[in-house]
Amino acid sequence: MSAAFVAAMARLARLPDSRCSEPWEWPGHSACPLQVRDALYRSLEEELAAVAAQPAPPSEAGRLLAVGQRAWGELRGLLVGVPDAALDRAPSGQGLWPSPVGAVAGEPAAWGLDWTLRDALGHLLLSGRRDREALEYALRRSGSEPLTLQPSAALGEAEEAGGAGTWIDRLAAERAVGAELASATSDQLHRPTLWAGYQVDVRFSMLRLAGQLVEHTVQAERILAGTGWEPGEAHLIVRRISAARGAHELFTEGETLGRLDEVHADRAASLCGS
Repeated sequence: MSAAFVAAMARLARLPDSRCSEPWEWPGHSACPLQVRDALYRSLEEELAAVAAQPAPPSEAGRLLAVGQRAWGELRGLLVGVPDAALDRAPSGQGLWPSPVGAVAGEPAAWGLDWTLRDALGHLLLSGRRDREALEYALRRSGSEPLTLQPSAALGEAEEAGGAGTWIDRLAAERAVGAELASATSDQLHRPTLWAGYQVDVRFSMLRLAGQLVEHTVQAERILAGTGWEPGEAHLIVRRISAARGAHELFTEGETLGRLDEVHADRAASLCGS
């Protein structure tokens, strides 16, 4: 994950709605008048161009991992615009979410009034880590070994602390560790493993890593809505930029990523001030 990309997106996400309608000149171009929101869409289109230029990973395991990367980009795009204070605000209202499948020991019994955004992110980090470790175990275990694996310990205080930026780094680090799953062979994708007490295979569990990211992103949206926080227009566009980056960043060359980071950083400096 590029820190420069996250920093640029965080700055752009904070642009107020009123700023989005202000005039903007597209460097090197002259035609119809444009607005600041058009600048954000240029960043989106540049990331989409990188998606279009990126060939599909040759292995199915790589393609399964890439699906999850887009989901990760969507969640990252949400978090870059969330103020740190919102992480610990409890939502109001009733019945925000049912109990999660495979609830993690030591956490609230249900995804409802007791869950803050920090709670949801902690659940994502720990459950994602345990699912990833179960996948790694399934790929290396012998036929005589049990399907079950002793799960990782619950998160400590240090792993639950910090603001939105810290959580982005923390979740990105877990995604980076899981990138090694792309080396799984076609035969290994059919190996048995367990998820929430169900016997499934590695292929299902790799898809579940992506579904889990989407599930927690939806939960984060509902928690934030329950606190009265709403994203602005710029933040909504930034989420799409981050999702597009996620769709290709795992397999795109560093030179291309660096060039895109410079474009976004320059744009953020021109729109938000240096």
